[in-house]
Amino acid sequence: MQLLVLTMRKKFEYMKFFWEFIDKETPVVIFYEIDLTDEIFRRFATRMIEVFPDRTVNIVIGESFEFVTEDSLPTVEEINQGICGEEFHAELISQEEFQAIWHSKKYFGKIIFSEIS
Repeated sequence: MQLLVLTMRKKFEYMKFFWEFIDKETPVVIFYEIDLTDEIFRRFATRMIEVFPDRTVNIVIGESFEFVTEDSLPTVEEINQGICGEEFHAELISQEEFQAIWHSKKYFGKIIFSEIS
């Protein structure tokens, strides 16, 4: 007897989330890998990267859960319309960009949001 195992291929969205400077201990850019396939936890982040004003990178990994956010994340459009507050902005990025930052210690990209990307 042959056992057939079907796995659902997950679909992700990658977001760069800008947060206006508050202090040196608060990230100014946060990158999210967002699960778009889970029916119960749709738009929860599975991986997260924090970038601080000195451009250091902090990788956030869930300790005992599959997700690193407690709530679903709004869309880029909702964030840029001010749903999270005027100090937040976002844009979509590629999986390749997310992966490159995930494997780095410093971030050399932009840390301030501009309408023209």
